[in-house]
Amino acid sequence: MTNREFYDNHLKLLEDNDVNALVEHDYHDDAVMILHVAEEPIILSGKEALVKQLGDYLTYIYRGFISTEKLAITEDSIFLEATINTANGPSKVYDALYMKDGKIFRHFSGLK
Repeated sequence: MTNREFYDNHLKLLEDNDVNALVEHDYHDDAVMILHVAEEPIILSGKEALVKQLGDYLTYIYRGFISTEKLAITEDSIFLEATINTANGPSKVYDALYMKDGKIFRHFSGLK
């Protein structure tokens, strides 16, 4: 699977709203997520922490994908700026994904 195919499938998994499938399919066993959504970064390690965080995100915040404004894909990374629909209306987000073995190894995520 190319990183472009991975990105397209990642959006599909978000749409399916199945956090377990999302984490199992898309995240490396040693994945770390760094969230820049509060005053201090939130750092999560491992699939259990990702299931909790992403489960809360899908339940309380995420309401659907609107558009990708910027997308840069290399053989080991994906960087994007996008607009999503949230419980509070449209929001601009950015994500930088460092890939390892075809899965997300480091995920930096923030809100504009």
